[in-house]
Amino acid sequence: MKLPLLLAIAALGLCGCASAPKSELAVSDDGVDRERMAIIEERAARSGVRVFWMNPPRKPATPSGG
Repeated sequence: MKLPLLLAIAALGLCGCASAPKSELAVSDDGVDRERMAIIEERAARSGVRVFWMNPPRKPATPSGG
């Protein structure tokens, strides 16, 4: 009785992880400067340091209008 219940819970948990399409996640523009993050993470990895972003760098604001 416990094994089928455990398998059902595990299957539902795995289905929840695959519910969001990956292309939708990759396209989102949240203002984070991912190019700068990649450069910093690459340099840190060469030095043997792991980076954990608490406040990721933001893209510079573009002036609006005139």
